[in-house]
Amino acid sequence: MRSTDDLRQWWLDDLSRMLTRPEMWATDGRAMDTLCWMRLRDLCFLDDRDTERDQTVELLRRYGKLGVSGPFTTIFGKERTCTAEVASVHAEHFHRLGYLTVDRHLSPNESAALDGSQLREWVGKRDLRRSEVEATFGPPSLVIAHRILCYTPADASGWVFFDCWDEQPRRYVPGEGTYTADRETDPLVRSVRVPAADFEDGLILTLYGRVLRWGPEWWIHHPGDDATDEAQAIAAQLRHIEQVDPSQRSDR
Repeated sequence: MRSTDDLRQWWLDDLSRMLTRPEMWATDGRAMDTLCWMRLRDLCFLDDRDTERDQTVELLRRYGKLGVSGPFTTIFGKERTCTAEVASVHAEHFHRLGYLTVDRHLSPNESAALDGSQLREWVGKRDLRRSEVEATFGPPSLVIAHRILCYTPADASGWVFFDCWDEQPRRYVPGEGTYTADRETDPLVRSVRVPAADFEDGLILTLYGRVLRWGPEWWIHHPGDDATDEAQAIAAQLRHIEQVDPSQRSDR
């Protein structure tokens, strides 16, 4: 029979594997959310940390009634499981409670470079790849599912996440009767998540992320405050054309 210390260590080892390889533990984000809540409950019960557990619950309420997975599936589609994204959110809180270790903590200068306003300016409306992120900010503190880069400040003031995404298009192999998937070795970054009061305020979409969320016409309905006057005017004209087009009327 395992002692309390042995059980606690087993849970911690299990937690590290679960958070870094979430697809092996859950089929979707909601299932991953449930697993993380269960492990948080168990560890806090074992360590008599009910108050800190309740505080963590309050911090995670900002994700809404559908749990941590809710905002991710709303933005990027229910067909995407978002298991890794949910794991990354919980990883930050497990680390804050001392239940998860990371490979490195950022220095004060490194943390300053990952300031939200600076990142928004750096990302802008362009595409960037994982290699550019690592070349600019150094190796991540933790990697979730081989595609989410987590950067952790030493003072635990809030993690920064770079979410990479690869659609993995399939191609038919003539004569073989099967398909092959070309996996991207240096995937594009879909979004960056920075500390903020709510999920939407902390989300920075790359050009790729904007197309995934709104389609290639994203700039018509979501030009953004930083769009030029010319781009704003063109987008407004196109929106007007849609509104007066009889085929687009809601009463038809």
